[in-house]
Amino acid sequence: MSDLKTRFVELTRKPYAEQAKWYLNGFWLEGGEAEAEAIWDFVHKFVKLDDGKKDGFELDEFKAHRFLEGLGETLTVVKMREKLKQIDLDVNGRMALIEYLLFRYNKSVEATVNAPQGDNREALAEAEQKVAAVQEALDEVQKQLQEQKEALAAQMKAEADAKQRQKESDAAANSAKSAEAQAKKSAEAARSAAEAAKASEAEARKSESAANEAASILKEAESQAAAAEAEVKAAVDDLKSQETAYADKISALDTKSKDTSTGQVARSKAAAELAQLKQENPLPLRKAKLTQEAALRVLEKKRKEAEAAASKAEAAAQEAASQAEAAAKDAREAERTHQASEDAARQAESARHEAEAALQAANDAAADAEAKRLESEESTRRVEEAVRETEEAYAEAVRYFEEVKAKPGTPHGSIWWMQRELKEAQKYLPKKKQTL
Repeated sequence: MSDLKTRFVELTRKPYAEQAKWYLNGFWLEGGEAEAEAIWDFVHKFVKLDDGKKDGFELDEFKAHRFLEGLGETLTVVKMREKLKQIDLDVNGRMALIEYLLFRYNKSVEATVNAPQGDNREALAEAEQKVAAVQEALDEVQKQLQEQKEALAAQMKAEADAKQRQKESDAAANSAKSAEAQAKKSAEAARSAAEAAKASEAEARKSESAANEAASILKEAESQAAAAEAEVKAAVDDLKSQETAYADKISALDTKSKDTSTGQVARSKAAAELAQLKQENPLPLRKAKLTQEAALRVLEKKRKEAEAAASKAEAAAQEAASQAEAAAKDAREAERTHQASEDAARQAESARHEAEAALQAANDAAADAEAKRLESEESTRRVEEAVRETEEAYAEAVRYFEEVKAKPGTPHGSIWWMQRELKEAQKYLPKKKQTL
């Protein structure tokens, strides 16, 4: 392999940016300055197509085609292949950036390989190292700062959410306490109502018992009155029977004493018996009858009164029994209500315990979130301090760059490239610190 070929192959193996700077240094005054921005874009397109490899140096044919397609040069693919055959000295079928630049700007391999690169290389290399270091540091700290800001925002949101949950849990705990107090109050009222209902039932049962006892006594009195009435009625009936028999006997004797169809002896005998019977005093019998009849009327009245009183007592007993049953039903219902109220009170107490536990958890979460937020703020402060230190390093790199640029023999393409990189880096800095 000739020296020219060897040197060109070495050039095609340099990273894309180094190939670009070589071209700009060598042809700065021959249109390079006017094309510098376009070549900057070419480099970044090559890197992107090469999967982001900044140290890449050539594209395969497919990616080269995509590069040309992106520039609207797809119709030149055949011509490009023909040109590649001319400049692809290592015959590997791939396209280095410098090869494309030779094709685009119609430069020869010899002119490119021998293009002047300036004689201030050591200072330039140092400046490039500083620029690369500053660029890398800025990228890193800006990435860290962005990540830290996002983390801080997330922590602040988490803290706000935790405080909101804390507030909600506190309200829930207070509500649970109020509900528990109300449930216990209702349980106490239900207990009192159950006791009162039981007392009412006991009183009603007592009244029922008294009414039943009174009805029993009145029933007995009614029975006795009926028995006495029957006895007196029997006596009255007997007196009436005797009175009737007396009257019948007088009538019969009177008739017999006047009956002419019978003998004189019979009539005389009948008249004697009649006279004797009339001489008997019937007043005691009539008096006894009247007395017994009066007694019978009194007994009938008393029996009726006893019946009425017994009926009333039975009705009262039935009413008392009904009231006792209603009171018993009310007592059972009051007891069920009391038990339900007790259960509700226990549930309310359990809910209060759960709400207090949730509140404690929310308080712990809020405290943890606040601690994490403070820790994140401290981390953000440290990253911001690192950003300030990097900005100072950047300022130092800019000052050194200006010194190198002022020296004779400095390659214009490399200087422009560094200046362009610094300008790119300044996008991450506050506007007041941007100098290019």
